[in-house]
Amino acid sequence: MSLKKVLIIQHSDNVKPGYVSTFLTENNIPFNIIQIYKSDVILPPNDTQDYFAIISLGGPQGAYEDNIYEYLKWEKQFLHTQLTMNTTHLLGICLGAQLLADTCGGKAFEGEQGCEAGYVQYELTDEGKSDPILSQLLTSEQQSPLLIMHHGDTFRLPSSAIKLAYTSNGYIAAYRINKAFCVQFHPEANFEVFNEWIQRGLQKLPRFYSHLNLDEILKYASDNEHKAELTRKLFFKTWWETITNNSSTV
Repeated sequence: MSLKKVLIIQHSDNVKPGYVSTFLTENNIPFNIIQIYKSDVILPPNDTQDYFAIISLGGPQGAYEDNIYEYLKWEKQFLHTQLTMNTTHLLGICLGAQLLADTCGGKAFEGEQGCEAGYVQYELTDEGKSDPILSQLLTSEQQSPLLIMHHGDTFRLPSSAIKLAYTSNGYIAAYRINKAFCVQFHPEANFEVFNEWIQRGLQKLPRFYSHLNLDEILKYASDNEHKAELTRKLFFKTWWETITNNSSTV
Protein backbone atom coordinates (compact mmCIF):
# COMPACT_ATOMS: atom_id res chain seq x y z
CA MET A 1 0.00 0.00 0.00
CA SER A 2 2.11 2.88 -1.32
CA LEU A 3 -0.41 5.67 -0.67
CA LYS A 4 -2.21 6.43 2.59
CA LYS A 5 -5.63 6.06 1.01
CA VAL A 6 -8.90 6.47 2.96
CA LEU A 7 -12.27 4.77 2.50
CA ILE A 8 -15.39 6.62 3.66
CA ILE A 9 -18.60 4.64 4.21
CA GLN A 10 -21.69 6.83 3.83
CA HIS A 11 -25.11 5.63 5.07
CA SER A 12 -27.48 8.37 3.92
CA ASP A 13 -27.82 11.28 1.51
CA ASN A 14 -28.54 13.44 4.56
CA VAL A 15 -25.35 12.52 6.45
CA LYS A 16 -22.53 13.53 4.13
CA PRO A 17 -18.77 13.35 4.75
CA GLY A 18 -18.73 17.11 5.37
CA TYR A 19 -15.44 18.32 6.78
CA VAL A 20 -13.95 14.82 6.42
CA SER A 21 -13.69 15.20 2.65
CA THR A 22 -12.58 18.84 3.00
CA PHE A 23 -9.71 17.85 5.28
CA LEU A 24 -8.59 14.97 3.07
CA THR A 25 -8.76 17.10 -0.09
CA GLU A 26 -6.86 20.02 1.44
CA ASN A 27 -4.11 17.64 2.59
CA ASN A 28 -3.87 15.77 -0.73
CA ILE A 29 -4.95 12.50 0.86
CA PRO A 30 -6.65 10.22 -1.71
CA PHE A 31 -10.04 8.82 -0.70
CA ASN A 32 -13.02 6.87 -1.97
CA ILE A 33 -16.62 7.23 -0.81
CA ILE A 34 -19.00 4.28 -0.99
CA GLN A 35 -22.68 5.07 -0.52
CA ILE A 36 -23.51 1.73 1.00
CA TYR A 37 -27.30 2.29 0.92
CA LYS A 38 -27.44 2.46 -2.89
CA SER A 39 -28.31 -0.66 -4.86
CA ASP A 40 -25.53 -0.26 -7.42
CA VAL A 41 -22.70 0.15 -4.90
CA ILE A 42 -19.58 -1.96 -5.44
CA LEU A 43 -18.38 -3.20 -2.07
CA PRO A 44 -14.72 -4.00 -1.36
CA PRO A 45 -13.75 -7.49 -0.15
CA ASN A 46 -13.89 -7.82 3.64
CA ASP A 47 -10.17 -8.46 3.87
CA THR A 48 -9.07 -5.63 1.57
CA GLN A 49 -5.75 -4.03 2.43
CA ASP A 50 -6.14 -1.17 -0.03
CA TYR A 51 -6.79 1.44 2.65
CA PHE A 52 -4.70 3.04 5.35
CA ALA A 53 -7.84 4.21 7.15
CA ILE A 54 -11.58 3.57 6.97
CA ILE A 55 -14.17 6.07 8.21
CA SER A 56 -17.71 4.88 8.94
CA LEU A 57 -20.08 7.86 9.11
CA GLY A 58 -23.37 8.36 10.92
CA GLY A 59 -26.86 7.75 9.62
CA PRO A 60 -30.54 7.47 10.59
CA GLN A 61 -30.42 3.68 10.79
CA GLY A 62 -30.03 1.76 14.04
CA ALA A 63 -26.98 -0.51 14.23
CA TYR A 64 -29.40 -3.21 15.40
CA GLU A 65 -31.60 -2.83 12.30
CA ASP A 66 -29.55 -5.09 10.05
CA ASN A 67 -32.71 -7.18 9.47
CA ILE A 68 -34.18 -4.10 7.76
CA TYR A 69 -31.05 -2.73 6.13
CA GLU A 70 -29.23 -5.73 4.69
CA TYR A 71 -26.14 -3.69 3.85
CA LEU A 72 -25.50 -3.20 7.58
CA LYS A 73 -24.86 -6.95 7.84
CA TRP A 74 -22.11 -6.61 5.27
CA GLU A 75 -20.66 -3.55 6.98
CA LYS A 76 -20.53 -5.24 10.37
CA GLN A 77 -18.68 -8.20 8.85
CA PHE A 78 -16.39 -5.83 6.97
CA LEU A 79 -15.55 -3.73 10.04
CA HIS A 80 -15.08 -6.81 12.20
CA THR A 81 -12.66 -8.31 9.67
CA GLN A 82 -10.72 -5.06 9.41
CA LEU A 83 -10.57 -4.68 13.18
CA THR A 84 -9.39 -8.27 13.63
CA MET A 85 -6.72 -7.89 10.94
CA ASN A 86 -5.48 -4.86 12.93
CA THR A 87 -3.68 -3.33 9.96
CA THR A 88 -6.09 -0.52 9.03
CA HIS A 89 -7.06 2.46 11.18
CA LEU A 90 -10.79 2.83 11.75
CA LEU A 91 -12.77 5.94 12.68
CA GLY A 92 -16.36 5.30 13.71
CA ILE A 93 -18.67 8.33 13.86
CA CYS A 94 -22.08 8.03 15.57
CA LEU A 95 -23.69 5.08 13.72
CA GLY A 96 -20.20 3.95 12.73
CA ALA A 97 -19.20 3.82 16.40
CA GLN A 98 -22.34 1.85 17.23
CA LEU A 99 -21.74 -0.64 14.40
CA LEU A 100 -18.18 -1.27 15.55
CA ALA A 101 -19.31 -1.82 19.13
CA ASP A 102 -22.16 -4.07 18.05
CA THR A 103 -19.99 -6.27 15.87
CA CYS A 104 -17.25 -6.76 18.46
CA GLY A 105 -19.29 -8.10 21.36
CA GLY A 106 -21.03 -4.93 22.52
CA LYS A 107 -24.67 -4.09 21.89
CA ALA A 108 -26.37 -1.09 20.29
CA PHE A 109 -29.87 -0.14 21.43
CA GLU A 110 -32.29 2.78 21.73
CA GLY A 111 -31.20 5.06 24.56
CA GLU A 112 -33.53 5.15 27.55
CA GLN A 113 -32.72 8.80 28.29
CA GLY A 114 -33.83 10.01 24.87
CA CYS A 115 -32.09 12.07 22.22
CA GLU A 116 -28.90 14.04 22.85
CA ALA A 117 -28.47 17.01 20.51
CA GLY A 118 -26.11 19.95 20.19
CA TYR A 119 -22.92 20.61 22.12
CA VAL A 120 -23.54 18.08 24.87
CA GLN A 121 -21.15 18.19 27.80
CA TYR A 122 -19.37 14.94 28.54
CA GLU A 123 -16.79 13.68 30.97
CA LEU A 124 -13.46 12.18 30.00
CA THR A 125 -12.23 9.10 31.80
CA ASP A 126 -8.62 8.95 32.96
CA GLU A 127 -7.81 7.18 29.70
CA GLY A 128 -9.68 9.89 27.79
CA LYS A 129 -7.72 12.67 29.49
CA SER A 130 -4.50 11.09 28.27
CA ASP A 131 -5.84 10.12 24.86
CA PRO A 132 -3.65 11.62 22.10
CA ILE A 133 -6.69 12.99 20.25
CA LEU A 134 -9.24 13.99 22.88
CA SER A 135 -6.66 15.58 25.17
CA GLN A 136 -5.70 18.02 22.40
CA LEU A 137 -9.26 19.31 22.09
CA LEU A 138 -9.55 20.61 25.65
CA THR A 139 -8.81 24.13 26.85
CA SER A 140 -9.04 25.87 30.22
CA GLU A 141 -12.40 27.27 29.07
CA GLN A 142 -13.66 24.18 27.26
CA GLN A 143 -13.37 20.94 29.23
CA SER A 144 -15.66 19.10 26.81
CA PRO A 145 -14.74 19.26 23.09
CA LEU A 146 -17.08 21.52 21.10
CA LEU A 147 -18.36 18.88 18.69
CA ILE A 148 -22.00 18.30 17.74
CA MET A 149 -24.05 15.36 18.98
CA HIS A 150 -27.31 14.20 17.41
CA HIS A 151 -28.43 10.71 18.36
CA GLY A 152 -31.03 8.68 20.22
CA ASP A 153 -29.30 5.29 20.15
CA THR A 154 -26.42 4.23 22.35
CA PHE A 155 -24.49 1.05 23.06
CA ARG A 156 -22.70 -1.14 25.57
CA LEU A 157 -19.01 -1.54 24.97
CA PRO A 158 -17.35 -4.86 24.22
CA SER A 159 -15.03 -6.00 27.01
CA SER A 160 -11.94 -5.31 24.91
CA ALA A 161 -12.81 -1.63 24.39
CA ILE A 162 -11.40 1.31 26.37
CA LYS A 163 -14.02 3.90 27.38
CA LEU A 164 -12.71 7.44 26.85
CA ALA A 165 -15.74 9.66 27.46
CA TYR A 166 -19.39 9.56 28.53
CA THR A 167 -22.31 11.98 28.87
CA SER A 168 -24.44 12.78 31.92
CA ASN A 169 -27.02 10.33 30.56
CA GLY A 170 -24.50 7.55 30.80
CA TYR A 171 -24.14 7.29 27.02
CA ILE A 172 -20.71 6.43 25.66
CA ALA A 173 -19.19 9.45 23.89
CA ALA A 174 -15.86 7.95 22.77
CA TYR A 175 -13.88 4.72 22.97
CA ARG A 176 -10.96 2.84 21.47
CA ILE A 177 -10.57 -0.78 20.45
CA ASN A 178 -7.44 -2.01 18.68
CA LYS A 179 -6.84 0.48 15.85
CA ALA A 180 -10.38 1.85 15.97
CA PHE A 181 -11.16 5.27 17.43
CA CYS A 182 -14.90 5.76 17.80
CA VAL A 183 -16.97 8.79 18.76
CA GLN A 184 -20.68 9.37 19.27
CA PHE A 185 -20.38 13.03 18.26
CA HIS A 186 -20.06 14.42 14.73
CA PRO A 187 -16.68 16.07 14.08
CA GLU A 188 -17.58 16.35 10.39
CA ALA A 189 -20.77 18.42 10.83
CA ASN A 190 -21.14 22.20 11.05
CA PHE A 191 -24.06 24.27 12.35
CA GLU A 192 -25.80 24.40 8.97
CA VAL A 193 -25.84 20.61 8.74
CA PHE A 194 -26.94 20.23 12.37
CA ASN A 195 -29.80 22.68 11.85
CA GLU A 196 -30.93 20.73 8.76
CA TRP A 197 -30.96 17.52 10.80
CA ILE A 198 -33.07 19.18 13.49
CA GLN A 199 -35.58 20.67 11.03
CA ARG A 200 -35.91 17.37 9.17
CA GLY A 201 -36.30 15.50 12.44
CA LEU A 202 -39.02 17.86 13.65
CA GLN A 203 -41.01 17.12 10.51
CA LYS A 204 -40.63 13.36 10.70
CA LEU A 205 -40.36 12.57 14.42
CA PRO A 206 -41.08 15.57 16.68
CA ARG A 207 -41.32 13.45 19.85
CA PHE A 208 -37.61 12.70 19.41
CA TYR A 209 -36.91 16.24 20.68
CA SER A 210 -39.84 16.76 23.05
CA HIS A 211 -37.62 16.87 26.16
CA LEU A 212 -35.15 19.38 24.68
CA ASN A 213 -35.11 23.18 24.47
CA LEU A 214 -34.24 23.34 20.78
CA ASP A 215 -34.27 27.13 20.55
CA GLU A 216 -31.59 27.31 23.22
CA ILE A 217 -29.59 24.43 21.71
CA LEU A 218 -29.63 25.94 18.21
CA LYS A 219 -28.74 29.43 19.46
CA TYR A 220 -25.77 28.10 21.42
CA ALA A 221 -24.60 26.09 18.40
CA SER A 222 -24.93 29.10 16.11
CA ASP A 223 -23.15 31.45 18.52
CA ASN A 224 -20.24 29.01 18.92
CA GLU A 225 -19.84 27.96 15.28
CA HIS A 226 -16.46 29.65 14.88
CA LYS A 227 -15.01 27.89 17.91
CA ALA A 228 -16.57 24.63 16.74
CA GLU A 229 -14.98 25.03 13.30
CA LEU A 230 -11.56 25.31 14.91
CA THR A 231 -12.28 22.21 16.99
CA ARG A 232 -13.34 20.23 13.89
CA LYS A 233 -10.14 21.16 12.12
CA LEU A 234 -8.05 20.27 15.15
CA PHE A 235 -9.85 16.95 15.58
CA PHE A 236 -9.05 15.68 12.10
CA LYS A 237 -5.55 17.16 12.08
CA THR A 238 -4.75 15.43 15.37
CA TRP A 239 -6.44 12.18 14.32
CA TRP A 240 -4.44 12.01 11.10
CA GLU A 241 -1.15 12.93 12.75
CA THR A 242 -1.77 10.33 15.44
CA ILE A 243 -2.43 7.44 13.08
CA THR A 244 0.36 8.35 10.65
CA ASN A 245 2.99 8.93 13.32
CA ASN A 246 2.05 5.89 15.40
CA SER A 247 0.63 3.51 12.83
CA SER A 248 2.19 0.48 14.46
CA THR A 249 0.78 1.14 17.93
CA VAL A 250 -2.36 3.31 17.77
